[in-house]
Amino acid sequence: MALPEFTMQTQAVARCPLCRGAERSDVITVPGPLKSAARFVQCAGCGLIYMDPAPDQDSLAAFYRDIYTHPEFRETDGHAHKDPRQEFVHAFRVQETHVDEIEKHKAPPGSMLDVGCAYGGLLLEARLRGWNTQGVELSSDAVRFCNESLGLDVRESGIMDADLPQGAFDVVVMLEVIEHVPEPVRVMRRAAKLAAPGALLYLTCPNAQSPAARILGAQWIGWKPPTHLQFFGYATMRDLLERTGWRPLRIFSGGSYPGQIRALAQRAE
Repeated sequence: MALPEFTMQTQAVARCPLCRGAERSDVITVPGPLKSAARFVQCAGCGLIYMDPAPDQDSLAAFYRDIYTHPEFRETDGHAHKDPRQEFVHAFRVQETHVDEIEKHKAPPGSMLDVGCAYGGLLLEARLRGWNTQGVELSSDAVRFCNESLGLDVRESGIMDADLPQGAFDVVVMLEVIEHVPEPVRVMRRAAKLAAPGALLYLTCPNAQSPAARILGAQWIGWKPPTHLQFFGYATMRDLLERTGWRPLRIFSGGSYPGQIRALAQRAE
């Protein structure tokens, strides 16, 4: 089965998504899956690496709807399985380690929100351990699987427009989400508003300043244009957290692929 025909419309990114600075320098140009290339630049002010030009909002929404879950795209994007449910089963061990990391800092009972929960692996593991879980996810297929097959409480929504109570969650999880959003500062501030006082944030994303990214260049698994719009490293992750109502606890590497960065933070009082 071939990928459907698709044309990505792009727009210039005039200012850094983190600090709003305008000066930048070229980092790398990476081949994309749609016979196109993506240019990544680095902000001269804060050091954030981001895509410029980037997909416009309508094109990105259409890409996620029509291409992102297509089996042929999943193969080119580095997924081991055409069926995301198979990937869900094989990745369950990783989800267990994520919950282990969370529970080093906060134990159940309590309420947990998983933003971009995909097929619900982390939520299912957390619920089995005694957490009261809830998720938001943009994929209608994933939401249906979570609700109907796993009995989870997952809403088809992004974090910005989700109808969720403010100050209600003891843990907010964002696994491989922040690199996808055009306005990461707004998203993180929204997450802080949903979190209870003293709540824990657990976040992962690709780090384009990692040794893996520098050694592998354009072959690094984390680039993934056109969906990965920006990349946070140790300094820029701390900057993002502190700008958006979070107190960093630990920023560290060693995730499920070379060049993944992870962060734990507490909602600032």
